[in-house]
Amino acid sequence: MKLPSLHVPRFTFHVPRPRQRQSGSAVIVVMALLAILLVYVAGNIRTLSHLGRELRLLERQQTRRLQTAALRTNSPTAITISTNSLPGSTSR
Repeated sequence: MKLPSLHVPRFTFHVPRPRQRQSGSAVIVVMALLAILLVYVAGNIRTLSHLGRELRLLERQQTRRLQTAALRTNSPTAITISTNSLPGSTSR
């Protein structure tokens, strides 16, 4: 009479180890790439906000400069009104 074997193969339902290591390293590489992209995006957002503030400041300075220039040009100039005689001539 033959007894049933109690031996169970080692790798019956397991994935081989090299694949597990490869898939784990792929996840780490993808996460590292995402982190680098997020750093770039954050830097670009910060740079854009700084540029926006600088543009607003320049716009304020330019409008003030143009307003003061407009006030100077629209104001009447000091004109000395003289007679119709030519300069240096004497009337007879």
